[in-house]
Amino acid sequence: MENKIKILIIFAMIVSSCNDDFMERYPLDKINEANFWQTTDDLRTYANQFYPSINDIAKWQSDNQSDNQGSSSLNTFIWNEYVVPASGGGWAKDDWSGIRSANYFLQQYSNVEGDKSEIEKYVAEIKFFKAFYYFEKVKRFGDVPWLSSVLQVNSDQLFKARDSRKLVMDSVVANLDYAASKLPESSPDGRITKYAALALKARACLFEGTFRKYHSLGDYEKMLIETKNATEIIINSKEFSIYNTGNINDDYHSLFIKNDLSGNPEIILYESYLENKKMHNRVRELKEGGTGFTKDFAETYLASDGLPISISPLYQGDEKYNDEFVNREPRMRQTIYSKARPIHITGDGEYQYEEAPLFASGECNTGYRIIKFFSPTQRDFEYQRNVLDDPIFRYAEVLLNFAEAKAELGEISQQDLDISVNLLRDRVGMPHMKTNIDFVDPNWPDWEVPIEPLINEIRRERRIELAVEGFRFDDLRRWKAGKLVTNPKTYLGARDPATNNYRVLYPGRESRPWDDKNYLYPLPLNELTMNNNLTQNPGWKN
Repeated sequence: MENKIKILIIFAMIVSSCNDDFMERYPLDKINEANFWQTTDDLRTYANQFYPSINDIAKWQSDNQSDNQGSSSLNTFIWNEYVVPASGGGWAKDDWSGIRSANYFLQQYSNVEGDKSEIEKYVAEIKFFKAFYYFEKVKRFGDVPWLSSVLQVNSDQLFKARDSRKLVMDSVVANLDYAASKLPESSPDGRITKYAALALKARACLFEGTFRKYHSLGDYEKMLIETKNATEIIINSKEFSIYNTGNINDDYHSLFIKNDLSGNPEIILYESYLENKKMHNRVRELKEGGTGFTKDFAETYLASDGLPISISPLYQGDEKYNDEFVNREPRMRQTIYSKARPIHITGDGEYQYEEAPLFASGECNTGYRIIKFFSPTQRDFEYQRNVLDDPIFRYAEVLLNFAEAKAELGEISQQDLDISVNLLRDRVGMPHMKTNIDFVDPNWPDWEVPIEPLINEIRRERRIELAVEGFRFDDLRRWKAGKLVTNPKTYLGARDPATNNYRVLYPGRESRPWDDKNYLYPLPLNELTMNNNLTQNPGWKN
């Protein structure tokens, strides 16, 4: 399907010695403006540099900073031991280079002569990336300075105070609206499209809307409405659907280990890898990742009857590791390793299995090994030779964003659930979610801000469907739910057969504190010293 876009290797920047020279002359201040900003090809070539920044092939590591996973090495931020950095910390010069590069383009592109719609298309790409970079800044720091020009060494804006997150996020939305209006609906050459812009808009607006709501910042409804509107455009386009071949025990897992995601109906944007051209090492790194799921995450999965394990008669308990997977929803076996699938398939076709739970600091310290994004084949395990494509925006996330926004606005219907969450459940053969949740789960999280049962279950669905994709810590922050990490099961692993006790991930640490200052990162000390107009985020001591 030509409207499913992918990030290809950008050959345009390396096909000639001229372009090689251009690569070597970058950064910005070394571009020959007299020879460059002339054609739409120049715009395209300049825009190419931004594409690699939108994806992290090792995104599975980011859930270590949450209640989903526990790494072998203690994460200082989630354990409230992060120290205000002297420099860097996400605010260094290089951390702003993407925004600077985007502003440089927006300052120069008007010199180009050519087809107006073609020029606007590349302007839209740059505005997409600028919005992406600023969204990441707001998530990390809250208020940040909005910059509309390239700063020089004598620019007054170098000492600019931070703008409010509301102003910045309004600007992010404006940039994405422009992008969605000027980008094509399809892009066979693998570039950003209208639907990628709308997907990013939905993600950003849901984060901001719920952050404002649960942190009592006010004016949250408009962001949730923007989320609803963006997701509805994608849904109503009929261009995307949930990948579903009818194999409830494999479709979810197989989606994340495909050599070619082109034409996959669920994929809005992905990064493509090609043999001997562009390869990665994710499968090997994931096998040796030094991380695993927590006990708390494993208990989140429903039983196959659609009920929580706390009340389902089908749940077999956890005295034996494999019992935990019996009569559980199919995504559990497709996300957490059990002997239901091989850990390795040799070049000779031999299927090899691993005893579980595995407790190994160099591989999995919790016992619950991650197998989402993991391929067992010998070919995919070869060092730096993996060519599995990597999804960036999935239709599943869009549907979850739609359902959550509608629920938060208090206007979700059964039809809304049936065209969103229940499509995800259909893929794995699970009972449908109803607007009227007719059970009480004694293990529902102890949210700081109380919520309705339906929102509880939508959040559960999101946690399960998007596990290992780097969303969880952002979700905890926007829901003002950081204190969930104080639950001991978030730093315990599976039951250890040797002791019959749950594996303690960090011996000697009996409790994990949470401090509300951790909803934002601190600004580095040197930036506060150099710019008296900057103030530190609440709770962080300089």
